[in-house]
Amino acid sequence: MINNMEIPDPFATFVAHKYANFKGMTYDFFGKEWRLKAACCGEELYAPNKKTMNKIRLYHTRNECLGGY
Repeated sequence: MINNMEIPDPFATFVAHKYANFKGMTYDFFGKEWRLKAACCGEELYAPNKKTMNKIRLYHTRNECLGGY
């Protein structure tokens, strides 16, 4: 017997499946900041905009995690 008569929204289901394993930069709407989990060490990085996030990411991976070139 069918207990739930609610039809799921196909777009919401598509978006949920599409971004389930997303590993790039994400925007926190309520915190108004970008966040990223660094690929080299897994540390969380935060920035107010994408341009600053790219600078932080490059500095972090090149100087702090990998010890420079």
